[in-house]
Amino acid sequence: MSEFRTLPVEEAVAWIRAWTDHTWPITLQEALAIRDDLGWKPLPEDDHYFATELSVEGNWGGRISRSNELGIKGVSFDLSAPPSCELDEQNFQASRRAYSQYVTELKKLWGSGRPGKNDFNSPQHHWKLPNKVSISITLTEPLIGIDIDSPWRTQISEEYDRAMEDYE
Repeated sequence: MSEFRTLPVEEAVAWIRAWTDHTWPITLQEALAIRDDLGWKPLPEDDHYFATELSVEGNWGGRISRSNELGIKGVSFDLSAPPSCELDEQNFQASRRAYSQYVTELKKLWGSGRPGKNDFNSPQHHWKLPNKVSISITLTEPLIGIDIDSPWRTQISEEYDRAMEDYE
């Protein structure tokens, strides 16, 4: 049985910045090198998926989105480890507290960003960085996850959002 854990704020920011501060586009080879530099272990069946220190019992804790001629699409990873025991209010409070701390620290780096909700009505905070990389942190209690999208994927998402606004 494992207890609910979150990554310390400083380490979470270091994980995030390893990706956001890198020059984009990022080739698959560069992405695998970043993964390895962070000490993340590839899963044997697919090296796009990896385990982190938060991964439980060999389950994946993140993935590198497939690449194309423009580099990788992005990377996603967890900042919390799911408890194998029953969820309780203490886990939910700990995840809300950690999420708030992560958002506060990321605001110091990148400004206020844009708060919102994801498709499951979970709290989410989004930033578009000067290098056109976008980042979202999401709290799906008690789990906390990060999605980092490449500049071209960010552009596609923005174009889609504009088209949907025009459609409405």
